[in-house]
Amino acid sequence: MKIPADRLAAQLAGELAPFYVLCGEEPLLVDEALAAIRARARAAGCDEREVHFIERGFDWDALGAGLKNLSLFSSRRLVELRLPGGKPGEEGARFLTALAAGPDAGNVCVLVLPGLDSAASRTKWATALVASAVWVDLRPPSRGQLPAWLRQRLKAAGLGADTEALELLASLVEGNLLAARQEIDKLALLADDGPVTPAAVRAAVADGARFDIYQLSDAALAGDAARAARVLAGLRREGEAEVLVLWPLLRDILTLADVLARSAAGRSIEQAMQDAGIWRSRLDAFGRAARRWRGADVARLLRSAARADQILKGARPGHPWLALQEVTLELCGAGLPLAETA
Repeated sequence: MKIPADRLAAQLAGELAPFYVLCGEEPLLVDEALAAIRARARAAGCDEREVHFIERGFDWDALGAGLKNLSLFSSRRLVELRLPGGKPGEEGARFLTALAAGPDAGNVCVLVLPGLDSAASRTKWATALVASAVWVDLRPPSRGQLPAWLRQRLKAAGLGADTEALELLASLVEGNLLAARQEIDKLALLADDGPVTPAAVRAAVADGARFDIYQLSDAALAGDAARAARVLAGLRREGEAEVLVLWPLLRDILTLADVLARSAAGRSIEQAMQDAGIWRSRLDAFGRAARRWRGADVARLLRSAARADQILKGARPGHPWLALQEVTLELCGAGLPLAETA
């Protein structure tokens, strides 16, 4: 039985299944699903928990023998099998297929998988698990689904929010659900009576130096080189990780290149931004950047971003913070002719 993440709680409210599969890449969703299964298993009498990391050379026979041996201290166990590569090999595939067909009623097994491609999803062991186990599809919300996901999380925290506040929060945490949870926790502490407003979101974000990375990207998109340089210097003083500084810049540069490609194909800037799925709260900044770079050598901007990425990863010599400064000023348009920066 395959179910989405939001149906796991309802399933656990009933009878505990002997076998669960958690399939997904998002750490927050995996951790929350595991926590829910662990709590339900403890309530059902699984007082012991085993964790096995399955790598090359893993002893499947030893695992099978261990599952059959009853513990001296507990009649039931929760056995977590982590398969980070998503490929159990021939021996593991046979073991999982057999386990799916006849799980040991004395144990509860949880298999944690990364997201599988279409070929892996059609393998015999995967289809056997879908048919016999509770397969939880831990797919993160898409860009369009994120505001609704945030609304649900805010509601669970006792908070409401208007549409503009949800879109603003979504634009700040896009692609990072752990950051979303932290921001919601912060809003729950800071919120007054009434719904969460855009002003409350901005105030909460401003209180966390970690989120100045987004302010850096917004300043660079808007072409405000002086402010972008101040934010970048502040991030360096505060010891922010270079890769976290580069991430939103890379994301926004790729989105900008997408907008410019659509514009070159005949779409207006406004239509191109809408097609690219840019949040309403960021349309002004992206509109400025698109008009600034339209007709310019955007490939140069992409090369600058790629060079910074290589330097931060150690694949190219250079100073990380100087590389970040270069790509920030490039995005600001500091190297463009005056006619193009107007």
